[in-house]
Formats: sequence, C-alpha cells, structure tokens
Amino acid sequence: MSRPRAILAAGALAVATPAAAHHGVAAVGVAGPEGPGAALETTSSLPLPQDVLFTLARTEYVPFERFGFAEPNNKTYSSFNMVALGYGLRPWLSVYVFQPYNVKAQDGIGTNAAAGDTSVMASLAFKWDEGLRLVPEKESLDELTDWHFSAWASCTVPVASTTARDDLGAYLAPDMQTGFGGPSPVVGVSALKQLTSDLTWLADASAQYFFPHTYPFTRYQFGAEARVDTASVYRVYGAGRFRLDLSGELNGLLLRRDRERSDAGAMEPLPASGGTILYAGAGARVFYGPVSVAVGVRRAAWKDLNEQAAQQGSEGLERFRAALTVGYSTRL
Repeated sequence: MSRPRAILAAGALAVATPAAAHHGVAAVGVAGPEGPGAALETTSSLPLPQDVLFTLARTEYVPFERFGFAEPNNKTYSSFNMVALGYGLRPWLSVYVFQPYNVKAQDGIGTNAAAGDTSVMASLAFKWDEGLRLVPEKESLDELTDWHFSAWASCTVPVASTTARDDLGAYLAPDMQTGFGGPSPVVGVSALKQLTSDLTWLADASAQYFFPHTYPFTRYQFGAEARVDTASVYRVYGAGRFRLDLSGELNGLLLRRDRERSDAGAMEPLPASGGTILYAGAGARVFYGPVSVAVGVRRAAWKDLNEQAAQQGSEGLERFRAALTVGYSTRL
C-alpha cells in the first residue's frame, strides 16, 4: 500500500510549557488516521509532509500547591497558551513558528498576562532503511514502521517584556515576567518506532540554555534545562477519517540553579532553585480528517528539588498540569 504521507497526515503538534519561569521547548509531531501515533509532550520524529501547512492552538492550566511559608504571596496558577504555524519545506525539513501568551497569578501581587518570546524552529527528519537516510517524499504504511529519527534546533526571539510591574507598582521578579530578555537556544533529537499497527513508541532528549539578562533591579540568568521524554501511544479505534488514540508518557526534567549578580558583581548560584523532576501523564487524541483535538493531564511522580521547602510555585510543585490542543493541517 503506497500513498503519500500528505494524504495520510492530519497534524498533531504538542507544545510543552513548563511553569515556574515561562521556560518552554516545542514538542512536535504529525500523525494521521493510519500509521504511527503522536504523543502530547514527547516529540515525534515524523516531519510535516512537503507543502503542508499546520496550525495549532494550545492552552495549559497549572495550579500550584500553596505553602504557609509563602503566605501571603503564594503563586496561585499559570496559564500557558500558544499558537503555532508549521510548514513542510521538504519531505525531510519542517519549520515552525510559536507564539506564546502566558498568564501568571500571585497572591498579593496580581496577574501578569502578556505575550511571551516568539520561538522559531527547524527539524530534520531521518529514517533507517539499510542505513540512515533523509525521509523520502513518499512512504507506504509498511515503510512507516521503519525506525524514524529527527534532530532539531530552535531559539526564542526576545520580543516580550521583562519590565512588567505588579499591582503595587513594583517590578515583577524575573520568573513572573513573560520574556527572557535574550535568545534562548534549544537543540534536541528524537526517535520513533511503530511497534504494531496500533502501538507506537516515541522518545526525545533536548537541552536549553538561557543567557543572563539585566532586569530593572537585578541581573539574572535562568538555569539551563535538560529533558528526556518517552511515550507510548495506542490507537484504540480507527475507521475512515476518524481515529482515537490513548497515550501514556514520562517526562524527565533537569533544572540547573538560577544565577543572580551578587554585590561583588559575580553571577552566583541561587538557593531554592533547580532540581530534578519526573512527570507522569496520560492523554487522549481524536482525529477527524485534518483536524485533531487532544487533552492530557500530568503531574510530578517524583522530584528532588534543591531546598524544596522554599520553592513554592516552581516546576515539580504543581497540583497538576492540564492541557488542551487543537490542530489543523492543509496542503498548499
């Protein structure tokens, strides 16, 4: 059975947006009524078919655990929202643009709701077929069961504000701002294997770096991040243009300590920052032709945070993370 992926493809793109300091990397994937599935947080290795335009809207709600030590200024919730465009330049090269809009609320201080830094991304897709090669223009359903890989690079463009003020007129802390103040590059790789006609395994690894930025009252640098994700996606039902997938994921996150300029002028590691978190999540995705709708929930299954008792409002201390994603693809 030989058909172009452009006929099979209905876009399914997930965007991961961790909570504490508007950090985020893009997890992307494409799937259709037939062939491999796409997870919600783990990047798929399948590219967008050539000349296919993909659009996405995603929202994620993240309420935080409250602690007595943080009263009366507990961080209450963040809402990470995203619109994205993707385009298949070549069968093996996909490009994306992401525009976030973040909402961050904190007791006694108020809410900061504003656009985040725009992110641009390029992804190269490979497959293993008697050796590593670029993904060809057309693959049959049998060929889609081969090992697929991707390598990508992305970077934020510092267009968002880093000088927002709270309800009392004071400048918000760096982790309550919506911009980084400088570019933030990301590199990553992924692997995918369709194990059976209904079961797909995915994995990815990525690293993100943040440059120091001078805020109105301090010079601050967010800690570098490393991620390792894995997921299994099972097609529960598929008929014609309709498909229903269920997925389970594990998302590992390593956060280096943030740094701030000391009175002596050196960038010093900060206490109550950084650590390691393992998230566990589950989700469902429905396809109908070129439209996909996905919902998912995850939370920290294990964590080892530095000075955890003082990290209210950080990654790993969410009550849960709930996300809704809607995608649409069309051939130009």
